[in-house]
Amino acid sequence: MKAWKEEHCAQRPNELQLIAPDTYIQRRNIAEVQHEANEEAGIEAYTDFKCESRTISVSEYEMIKSINDYDAQAAIDEYTEQLVEEGVL
Repeated sequence: MKAWKEEHCAQRPNELQLIAPDTYIQRRNIAEVQHEANEEAGIEAYTDFKCESRTISVSEYEMIKSINDYDAQAAIDEYTEQLVEEGVL
């Protein structure tokens, strides 16, 4: 897993994109950026997207996802219920 870096895209990027059999590009904080025309420089108005991105292995992504999906309160409630059923509490 590498550090987050700033990325600019012409089209709205996907939050997660498989780029190799075992590697993703993960993106966050995707924002649309509108640029005004600059007639002096001959540049027309345009829109692009700015975000933070990093490369991450599939296994690292799955590990992070499982940690984020973990519901600690539900685990505590389940354990408490088990202790009550066993007469410990």
